[in-house]
Amino acid sequence: MSAAVVIRKKESEIKGRKARFEKSPTQLMVSIHPDPSLLEQYVFMPTQDVAVQHVPKMSQHEVNTETIEFASTGMNHTEGGWPKDVSATEEDQKVRYRKKIEKDDNYIHSMLMLGSKVEHCIRQNNAIDIYEMYFEENEAPLVDEPEPIKTVNVIRDPYAGERMITSLSFAPEGGHKVAAAYSSSKFMGLTSFTPKESFVWDINTSSHPELVMKAPSWLQCLQYNVKDNNVIAAGLNNGQVSWWDVRQGSLPIESTGLAVSHKQMVTSLTWMTHKNRTELFSASTDGQILWWDTRKLSQPTDSLVLDPMREDPPDISRALSAICLDYEITMPTKFMVGTEQGQVVACNRRARNPPDRISLIYSSHIAPVYSVQRNPFYLKNFMTVGDWTIKLWAEDFKESPILWTKPVPAQMRSGCWSASRSSVLFTVRLDGSLDAWDLLTSWSVPSETAQVVDEGLETIATHDGGRLLATGSQLGTISLLHVPIRLLMPSDKHEKVAFSSLLERETRRERVLEARHKEQRLRERVKGGRAAAMNAGPESENAKPPRDLVQEAEEEYLRQVEELKSQIAAERAAAASSFDVAVEVTQAPDDGQNKEEGQASGDGDEPKSYTSSGSGER
Repeated sequence: MSAAVVIRKKESEIKGRKARFEKSPTQLMVSIHPDPSLLEQYVFMPTQDVAVQHVPKMSQHEVNTETIEFASTGMNHTEGGWPKDVSATEEDQKVRYRKKIEKDDNYIHSMLMLGSKVEHCIRQNNAIDIYEMYFEENEAPLVDEPEPIKTVNVIRDPYAGERMITSLSFAPEGGHKVAAAYSSSKFMGLTSFTPKESFVWDINTSSHPELVMKAPSWLQCLQYNVKDNNVIAAGLNNGQVSWWDVRQGSLPIESTGLAVSHKQMVTSLTWMTHKNRTELFSASTDGQILWWDTRKLSQPTDSLVLDPMREDPPDISRALSAICLDYEITMPTKFMVGTEQGQVVACNRRARNPPDRISLIYSSHIAPVYSVQRNPFYLKNFMTVGDWTIKLWAEDFKESPILWTKPVPAQMRSGCWSASRSSVLFTVRLDGSLDAWDLLTSWSVPSETAQVVDEGLETIATHDGGRLLATGSQLGTISLLHVPIRLLMPSDKHEKVAFSSLLERETRRERVLEARHKEQRLRERVKGGRAAAMNAGPESENAKPPRDLVQEAEEEYLRQVEELKSQIAAERAAAASSFDVAVEVTQAPDDGQNKEEGQASGDGDEPKSYTSSGSGER
């Protein structure tokens, strides 16, 4: 069998040269004539239009990031795990509840079961102290640039520029909501076209309010219920008091009647910490303090007139105009009122006699007192904010403040203590600045000043934790500020003891100075009485009463005004009759002789007019 090998190659490779093509003339290979019979078999295809775009396809989508909504969930835990119907501030309620539990049959069994677990935890803690703090003796490193007060959020009024913020209140128990009252503290600052709505905001959301509060008039002040963060009470510009439940909408649950309300605007109000959680009291510029119960707002439960004379019955015509209130929950019967006249009135609601309900009156400022607040750590000391200064007072010493700051460039409008440090307080001014004061460091200049806004600031409020501050401006802007650690945490563990010693030392100093001044005044009074007795003689019975220099000065001033009026009238009458008439003016006789002063003719000289002192003017 023979083998065959086939090799396939291109002709160009075999011949070793490329193929070359030539142009030849056209030749007719075949010609097919048309056949009419084939036309009947022809089918027309329907035409279709198709658009083709040779570019990449693109689409546009809008995405709006959803705001995270916070919800408060958990158990209601108070001091010692007491139930809701037992108030942690009422000792008798806690004793009754404790006796009731101890009589239960399961109490002893439960205690025996828990005893072994508690014993195990105690033994473990004795072996290893899990709460031990290391490196406490090491000092904190020095920082060249301390952390400033920062603005973390700005919430603007939807009706910007038409009204100012007059009051702010944070939700209790560390809530994330702040309620703002929009009104005006200026005279004739509100018109019929000014919006009356106020808002409740979430501090994490500034785009829209959580609740719109609608009322018959503008809200001048408001406050959350300290035991129920769903209830808000507000004082209105027309003197009424209203309260809201945020779960039931924008309209108030109930309002006081105009006939039984304040006669002027409500400037401040505060809740009382009773078991029923429904009592509050309000202050107004009409000079009255009214107590209310939200279960029945048809009539006030009690009233007090700020009569400085302490008469019974009081005279409301001379009552002091209230501007601000301070109420401490540990002193349920005492409160303090700052007035428009620059005085602070300390009151006791449970006094036996009505005149004794006003216990002390402090003359604090030369301008209205815009803030009065007790120190949360030392309740017998309180601060007042007014005019251009801050003054620190001792409750049992009314003659003078124990500490005061130097005047600042702009007027102060509000102030509050820090919730975490006993010696730190914050104030706001009309130039838009916020001052942080550390009284242990200096009371002549603030520890830090932050320019919050360009317009004036009206009010300030602090969060329960002390880390956040809220300020309200005259254009309706809420600014949330972050407090740095150095103003939030004590510098050392002896700070409270040092500040307490400072307060006691300054109080003793003021008492010593006041006692010395009283002794000096008494000596001068006794010395003056002895001198008058020695100079008294038989002519003392016919002696004239002492001259009232002020009255004599007023009479002399009025006499000179009348003489000047008559002289001007005579000159005008003479000028109207003829310009050529000579006006002769004479002075009173000097040393018993009449003496001519001069004569003015109208031919070329202007007539002279004389003042009451006798000097001539052109």
